[in-house]
Amino acid sequence: MSADVPPSALARCATHPDELAGATCQRCGVFVCGACTTWVMGALYCPACAARPEVNYLEAFRLTLWGKRDSGAWLVAGCTLLVALAAVVELLEGRVLSSLELLATTAVGVCFFLGARWARIALLLVPVYWALQGVIGRGVHLAIGFGLLFLGALQLFLDTRNRLFFRVDVSERALRHLWDLRVNNPLARQAVSFGVSAFFVPLFAPIAIVCGFIALRRVDLKARPPIGRRGQAIAGIVLGLGALVLWALFGIPFVIVRG
Repeated sequence: MSADVPPSALARCATHPDELAGATCQRCGVFVCGACTTWVMGALYCPACAARPEVNYLEAFRLTLWGKRDSGAWLVAGCTLLVALAAVVELLEGRVLSSLELLATTAVGVCFFLGARWARIALLLVPVYWALQGVIGRGVHLAIGFGLLFLGALQLFLDTRNRLFFRVDVSERALRHLWDLRVNNPLARQAVSFGVSAFFVPLFAPIAIVCGFIALRRVDLKARPPIGRRGQAIAGIVLGLGALVLWALFGIPFVIVRG
């Protein structure tokens, strides 16, 4: 025996009352229809919740870095300044061709700093060109040096943070990794750093322990955004305690005896 459910008893979309609800928002719990369903990082939300920065935290993080210069851009700017000075020196000494080569390299660096996308590729070609010049006759050491610079340029080309500076789209996985490195419970990383330093400077030991405990209390994987790094928080506490024990057993007695 079955009973028909009247249409008025069925759940309706909070935004479109004439439409039947197909799901509920995982944040606020309101009913949503198919047109209102919004997926954010594998979870379903209503449009209002999906727009909140703590829900789509990766997108909010991306926007804070989008088009903003990173440390790599400033490093290239510093090297470009040195190349420009070298170009002036070469010109004053009458080596016009070498000066033009250096000025072309300077132009690439300036455009890279200004965010021209083509300069990302050109920056890879610059050390290749100078390495070939070294092979041709300017010294093997020059070729090796610029070969190493190519590896640095390649790393910068692939770097997620630098890609965001050039407004190049990155995968959610790469963006999540960058967010985890920069934003996710940074106090836990500091606890580990202080814990390692405590083996050399005992005053860092209590700082590592305190930072570790605070970071551990902040861990909440169900929060939005999630707060993790439990392992690093515990490691900071253990390192701080271990450093205190070692200094108490060996370091302090040694100082007393030497005194």
